[in-house]
Amino acid sequence: MFQHVLRRLRDAQAAELEGEAAAEAGFTLIELMVVLLIIAILLAIAIPTFLGVTGSANDRASQSNLTNALTEASAVYQGNNQTYSAIATTLSSSAPEFTWITAATTQAEGTNQISVNPLDATSIGDWQGVELANYSKTGTCWYVVQLSSAPIALGVTDTANGFARALTGTAVGDETGVSSAGTYYAQLTAAAGVQAKCYAGYPQVDTVGFKWGTSYSNAGANIA
Repeated sequence: MFQHVLRRLRDAQAAELEGEAAAEAGFTLIELMVVLLIIAILLAIAIPTFLGVTGSANDRASQSNLTNALTEASAVYQGNNQTYSAIATTLSSSAPEFTWITAATTQAEGTNQISVNPLDATSIGDWQGVELANYSKTGTCWYVVQLSSAPIALGVTDTANGFARALTGTAVGDETGVSSAGTYYAQLTAAAGVQAKCYAGYPQVDTVGFKWGTSYSNAGANIA
């Protein structure tokens, strides 16, 4: 009887030891390589998607800043006898949620800094246009311009402020995609050189000529 009990105890102990050995055996090298390969494939798919979503979100944030800033500028225009003249000074006090900077001032990347510049549209000194710019974390500079009257080429005497300025004294404007009053959008992209040109007023001094669209989705693509 005792022998039978001892035998059963030995069998149970042996089964337990075999189970522990199987549990401690772990994965084989091939199994580990397969797991690592699957992880690598998932990362190769996920990382570009993540970066794309992040870039899109950063551009959307920049565009949102410009949309809200344009709303503020429009309010100032209406309250200032329908002129954008000296608008930067007024906006600094009326809309402190943004940091308003004047034309040709370098912006920091991905901030609420808004470059603002009043423009002439139909005649020299009419100040019937305003241009805003914001520098996205993606390295893209986004522009928006609002014109209260249809733009015409104003000639070399208004190269700093005229929206559709003339080139070399001729009657040819350097802005494309704009033919009437309204709101227009553009973007400036390149691997380098964008930040120094990301300011309101740059499109009017660009010798190549800027392209504009009627929304952010079809904003004219320009290369720095």
